[in-house]
Amino acid sequence: MAGPLAAWAGTWTPDSDVPGSSALFTIIASLPGWVSGLTLVLTTSLSCCAIDTCQTAMFASLYDLVEQKVNIWVVRAAVVVLNVPVIVLAMQAPDILQVYLLADMLACATILPVLCGLSARLNFIHWIDALVGCFGGIISVGVFGQVYLGNRHDGWRLLLLDGGLYVDDERVLGAFCFAPVGSLVFMFFFAGLRMGVTRLLDRRQYRYELPAGTYSSTSNSGASFSENDLTLNATNKQNTLA
Repeated sequence: MAGPLAAWAGTWTPDSDVPGSSALFTIIASLPGWVSGLTLVLTTSLSCCAIDTCQTAMFASLYDLVEQKVNIWVVRAAVVVLNVPVIVLAMQAPDILQVYLLADMLACATILPVLCGLSARLNFIHWIDALVGCFGGIISVGVFGQVYLGNRHDGWRLLLLDGGLYVDDERVLGAFCFAPVGSLVFMFFFAGLRMGVTRLLDRRQYRYELPAGTYSSTSNSGASFSENDLTLNATNKQNTLA
């Protein structure tokens, strides 16, 4: 909404030298200095809150990934190492829009394998299969770019979305379409390969099972009930009839 507000206030026009993405700063420049200082403090606080949540989520995910069998300081060190390429990519990005587009691309490449873990019918999917699917979605974007653009350099740089959203061809649309599809293809392919190797080695197939004491029956509304809930409901019905 910064662009419409700046245009309505008269601080920015379409023929201005200031890009539309920076229209908010034209409003701030026309206000007193204390408003600029307050805006700087608020935006810095907002950024710190966002990065703090991100760091906590990364630590928790890695700690669960190793099943809490690794020293906590090792996981913290791994989070620090993972931040290095993130900082490098952020410094290479020409504007904040490209950073958001890169985050959207990573989300498209990883969201479907994660959501598959919520389905009881896909209880044969191991977390390694989902992880391979996430990386496969990213690889699919590079492969699509290489085929679509005809050269390796520009194709794999499509992962960074150098040109942004507004390009003359359909490379961005294709990247966002191939990322989720490629993640599913890689995930199911690796799951089938893993299950085939497990069967050849005559080992037990992986199946996620509900914790003990949980009743797996599902009603039409999709809600699941535990044995304690069913026993309590039966007792309440008997008391009502009595």
